[in-house]
This record gives sequence, C-alpha cells and structure tokens, in this order.
Amino acid sequence: MLKLRRFFPLLLSMLPLLLVAACGGSTNESMDETIAAPAGLNYRDPAVVYATGSQIIPNTPSSSGGAITKYSISPALPVGLVLDPTTGVISGTPSSATNSALYTITGSNVAGSATTRVQIEVKASTIAPNGLSYPDNPVSYIFGSAINPNVPVASGGEITAYAVSPKLPAGLTLDPLTGVISGKPTVIAQPVAYTITGTNSAGSVQAQVNIEVQAEVVPPTTLSYSDPSPVYTVGQEIPDDAPQVAGGAIDTFSVFPPLPAGLSLDTQSGVISGTPTDAQKQTSYTITGSNSAGSVTASINIAIGAVATWLPGDSLDSARAFHTATLLPDGKVLVAGGRGTDGILASAELYDPTTATWSTTGNLHTARAGHTATLLPDGRVLVAGGVDANGNHLFSAELYDPAAGTWSQTGSLNVARLFHTATLLPDGEVLAAGGGGSNGNNLTTAELYDPATGTWSMTGAMTEGRENHTATLLQNGQVLVAGGGPAFTVTGTPGLETYDPATGTWTSVHNSSVVVSVVNHTATLLPSGKVLIAG
Repeated sequence: MLKLRRFFPLLLSMLPLLLVAACGGSTNESMDETIAAPAGLNYRDPAVVYATGSQIIPNTPSSSGGAITKYSISPALPVGLVLDPTTGVISGTPSSATNSALYTITGSNVAGSATTRVQIEVKASTIAPNGLSYPDNPVSYIFGSAINPNVPVASGGEITAYAVSPKLPAGLTLDPLTGVISGKPTVIAQPVAYTITGTNSAGSVQAQVNIEVQAEVVPPTTLSYSDPSPVYTVGQEIPDDAPQVAGGAIDTFSVFPPLPAGLSLDTQSGVISGTPTDAQKQTSYTITGSNSAGSVTASINIAIGAVATWLPGDSLDSARAFHTATLLPDGKVLVAGGRGTDGILASAELYDPTTATWSTTGNLHTARAGHTATLLPDGRVLVAGGVDANGNHLFSAELYDPAAGTWSQTGSLNVARLFHTATLLPDGEVLAAGGGGSNGNNLTTAELYDPATGTWSMTGAMTEGRENHTATLLQNGQVLVAGGGPAFTVTGTPGLETYDPATGTWTSVHNSSVVVSVVNHTATLLPSGKVLIAG
C-alpha cells in the first residue's frame, strides 16, 4: 500500500502525456491550424530574356504570409534551368533557344498556396536590357533602421552587373549581381539622385533613384500602382502589379475589402499577384501603406472576365520606338527602323507567326525613325521620310523586297517629313500628307508616289498643317485626315478633311467639331463605313 501511494503522484504527472499519445499525436494538427497561407508570391525578375550557354543570375522569390515549404512550376522550364522545390530559386544554364512563355509558379504550405508567373525567353545570343526601374523612388530612409530591400524591375536581356554613382549613403549597399538596395543607413543624408546602371555583354540601361536619410521616421506621401484599373481573366495568372511609393519607406501594406479569390497582396512589398478564380464586375479596393509616422492610400479597380487576354510574344532583337510594322503578303511582319537605346536604327526584323520568332533581315540604307511604311500592290514595302541619327528630317525613301530581303533606294520626297501619314490609294499610288517640317512647322503639303516610275509629285495642300494625325482610306476611295498637332503635346488640330484622288484636292468636313484636339490617336475604318477615332 505504501509503494502504491508513492507511485500515484508519478502516475498523475504522466497522465497528460498518456492522453496525448492515446489521441494519436493531435498536437501537430492543432499547430497546423495556426499556420497562415502564403500571400503575394513574386520573383525578382518577372520577365527576362536569357542567352544560351550563359549561367543565369539566380532568380529568387519573395512572399508574405505563411512560410512556403514547397514550390512547383508549370510548364517545365527551358532545358538547363531548374526550380529548387524547397527555396523556389530558379537557376542553371539554358542550353537551347526557346520562345517567350509564361511559367506559373506555385508556393504552398499546409494552410494554402500562392501563385505568380515568370516570363522567360532564351535567345541564341545575349540581347541588351531595355528597361530598369525601382519601385521605392523617391524614398526617405531612417538613420539606424534597416530598410526594406528595394528590388529593381528590369526587362529585356538579363542584367548581369549593376553599378551606382555616386556611392550610396553609408550603410546602404547595391548588390552588384541583383541590383537590390539594402542595409541600414548610418549617416544622415540630403536627397540625392543616384544613377544605377545595369549591364550585360550586349548593352546597358540606367535608372535614377532619389534617396535621403533622415533622423526620424517620415510618413509616406504618395502610393500608386502601375496598373490602377486592371482587367484580369479567370484562370490566368496576372502580371505582378507593383506599387510606386514616395516619401517615407512603407513597412506594411493592407487592403480592404479582401482581394478577389485567388489574388493576394504581399504585405511587405505591396505587390498584387495570383490567379483569379471567379469573374466579377469592376470593384474598387483601397490599399493602405503605413509606417510608424503615418499612412497613405491608393485605390485600384479590378475587373475579372472570362474571356481571353494578351499573351507574351518573343522579344525583338532590338528595342524600338517610332518604328513601323507592316504585314507582308506571306503573313510575316516587317519591323523597320525606329529609335533604339543607342540612337536611330537602320536595322529591320521579320516576325514569323508560324514559329512565333523574330529574325533579322537586310538593313535600311538610312537609319530613320518617325517614318512611314506602306505595302505596295506588288508586295514591296515603301518606307519614306522620318528623322536620321543627326536629327535631320529626311527626304529619302526606299523599297524593301521580301523575296530578296534587301532594300533599294527610290525617288526622294519633294518635302522632308516626320510623323506624316502615307496612304495606299485604289490606283496603287501612295499619298504622303502633312508631318513635321525641317523648319519646325506643321506641314500642309501633300504628294503622291508612283510605284511605276519611282517618283513623287506634289498634289493639293491640306487646309491645316498637321503631324501625328491619322489618314484613313474610306470606302468611296477618298482619304479622311483627322486631328494632329505638334509632336509630344496634348494640343491638337480640331478638324477633319478629305482628299479626293480624282481632283487632287482637299475639302474640310463641316461637322468637324466632333473631333476636339486629338493627337497621337488611332482611326479605324469599321465595316459600316464609319471611322472610329480613339485616344
């Protein structure tokens, strides 16, 4: 009896452990209930072009919410690249060229999952990067406080090295491989614009980041999103929508009401990502960014439809602006000239929709941008005017032969033109109208190109000088010209007029008040014969 009394207290102390064992280890189940699902999964390089045979800079993920324990990807990455199922890091050396494609990455734990997408293309050789920016810009950091890493957003060819000038404030560092700014500032610093250069073997791109370091926390002043009114599609991963912040650095983000099912907000970076699961009409969401000194809000209006949306295409070999794109009779698309990252381009490329790839073709005789390109009845392409590498307005014109892939010079314009229009008329001639002249004035003149003789001749002048206007061939064979104005301004020419090829004259349209100062717009002939002017 004495022995039993001595053993009884020990038995009582063991009873909780015995009960746990009898329940089959339910402590693990109760722990699972406290784990949060991951949210806001995103990657440092969401869209990148790699080169075959070159080891990539590891592409690392970040997320908020519960810790991710497993990563998966669909479809499989290009040969030579791998996704670490535990860390989510994409690394390796691509071994063959692949078309641009979207890869859906899912990060999960026992409580749930988050998805994002990464756009990857592999080219046979390195192409230059064509875009670089930082989401926290301008930004004010606090002396002695670790900053939220400022991760760059780049596009085009993979950036393999970063540099900054002048040096960042003491305590802050720029990762030379990833471009991430991080650290803990140890000095007070006035606002300074820092130039960050991202390079690879094919070229470079720059971004400016304005940074100051203050003695105490200051509130953020503005918050906005790169796409404030997105329209998404059920079942398709959305492109990461990243915030732009000014003022004091934001520590945490929140949203009300909760985002649509399948989408999530990264509470540290403010990036919205995911895959919507249900259609909905446009709904407004308020996103709040806060630090200890204050907060700022932004509204984002999200609509989710059940129809198809845009998908990425293969990247051009050269970044271009103010170029031309012409659909050829064989279904390929000719892109010619334009302004590149290093100046005006003479290069041209062909897009093959069968293989969804770009290939280079013969170079123009003259580098040009802001020109026109017109498909002639015999399948050749007439390129005319524009501006050259020295800023000179061009008289010259040339022809592209798709069969040979080469350019030949043809008769020059009578008037040098930039941002003019060129319209193929029913008789096979081409009408060049208006544009910016070499004297800085908008042109009223117009002229005709005869493919049979390769020469230009003047025709009747417009009633108003125009550039950045539109010209639309109507069903009756006349040409409708609309709007236009000085380049790069919001002011335009309020007026419509038509060109009659039979008489070579222009006539003002009396109800032209329907067009109010449009410039850099579009004009589309509808099946009904009406013309839709937009933007």
